[in-house]
Amino acid sequence: MAQGKRSLDRSFIGSLAHGLTVLEAVADSGQDIGLAELAQRVGFNKTSTWRLAHTLVELGYLEQDPQSRSFRPAARVLALGYGYFDGLDLKQHAQPYLHEMRQRHNETVNLAVRNGDELVYIERIGTTHIVAVNLHVGSRLPLYCTSLGRTLISEMPEEWLDQYVKRLNTSTEKRTDGPVSFRKLSRQLEETRARRYAINDEELVKGLRAISSPIRDRSGEIIAAICISVPSTRVTVAEMHRSLAPDLVASADKISAALGYRLEKSSEKTKSKAAAKSARSRR
Repeated sequence: MAQGKRSLDRSFIGSLAHGLTVLEAVADSGQDIGLAELAQRVGFNKTSTWRLAHTLVELGYLEQDPQSRSFRPAARVLALGYGYFDGLDLKQHAQPYLHEMRQRHNETVNLAVRNGDELVYIERIGTTHIVAVNLHVGSRLPLYCTSLGRTLISEMPEEWLDQYVKRLNTSTEKRTDGPVSFRKLSRQLEETRARRYAINDEELVKGLRAISSPIRDRSGEIIAAICISVPSTRVTVAEMHRSLAPDLVASADKISAALGYRLEKSSEKTKSKAAAKSARSRR
């Protein structure tokens, strides 16, 4: 919700929002964070930040190191997240296939869902190789510049996509330089639908490539995506198309089938959507 709209919402509790902002900033830091840096990240003064952080410590959501006085997430906040993720049938159905892919390719395998304008990792199975990327279950990333994100929104309506691009171009938290092009993103999503997978070639992090494919529920809707991420020094884009894509798509289909999805239904649905889109373009 935009700040202006929030100020008009009499049911919106600003102090609660501020507390959650502090909690998210500590969780996203990836390491212990001091009061001065925390205040800078959240945009509050030190006194307000201290009071919010202290309250979260007293409630058991943060811990404060007695020596450095820095803050870190406590077990209570981690339990909230894991309790949610472990309750997902999706994760339970997907895990065997994720582990199999990890064993076949010895690369990091991920499972993510969409939450608003971001993706959230709900499972991440690491490789034995050294990978200098600090991501974990609960990490959030943008949709538009990641293979997981583009997969998750590949079938969203054009009206949603148009509003999403507008939100991106007015956001101060965009990860890439310059405006996001609706035309370019729309073309990338069309390519994702046709291939049934998306590739990220070092767009988000230099030296990291990723390939993703959608997971569907019984109705055929995309509810999640799986991904194999690889260092660009070890795997070329051509190798991703040739070696990783077929296995990834097949694994995604198996997870979807475990959730009650029938592939033949999707083929009919895709053809119907394509026909409707073609008809609109001729008008």
